[in-house]
Amino acid sequence: MAIGSVAALMKALNLAGKLSKVKSAAAATQRLAGPALTKAKAAMGPRFTQAFPGGGKDMLYSALPDIGFGALTGMMTPGDLGDKFIAGATDAAVGAGLTGGLRGVMGARPGTALSTAIEYGGGMATGFASQPVSEALLRLKGGGLSPYDKLQQEQYAGIRQQVEEEVYQQLMAGNRSPYIGDPFGGNYG
Repeated sequence: MAIGSVAALMKALNLAGKLSKVKSAAAATQRLAGPALTKAKAAMGPRFTQAFPGGGKDMLYSALPDIGFGALTGMMTPGDLGDKFIAGATDAAVGAGLTGGLRGVMGARPGTALSTAIEYGGGMATGFASQPVSEALLRLKGGGLSPYDKLQQEQYAGIRQQVEEEVYQQLMAGNRSPYIGDPFGGNYG
């Protein structure tokens, strides 16, 4: 047997051992979480089971657009990483919770017009619903100011500085604007 084939065999055996560990961990998680998921499903009622016949897989597919739009919201939010995380996570959680919950309460099966209306219309509505929640959390984190307020203050300070520099340059150059008038007190003509 060649040295290369022995190394390949050892590598394959090592990967097979790791794969069996992953499979056994997944089975253990299913054994532990199975009864809890069954109880939760029973507590939510038969309509919830109708809305998500595939169980967790259907719930995940329902939440993926909300998670994606939450990530976009987080990326577009000004501020530090914490501000971005708060905005994105709030948008994703409120969106997934409200659209999935409404779909489950109404028992809207996947692929029906009601389910599509809930996913699209509810997704847009929850975007508006999550905005005040994330805004309040961001103000709480920012000491009363949201990242948008801080950005606005920075922009106003920049504009104020530009105007002051332009007025100073006009005064010092002797090219007084008719709008400024005579800053030295009078016309000596």
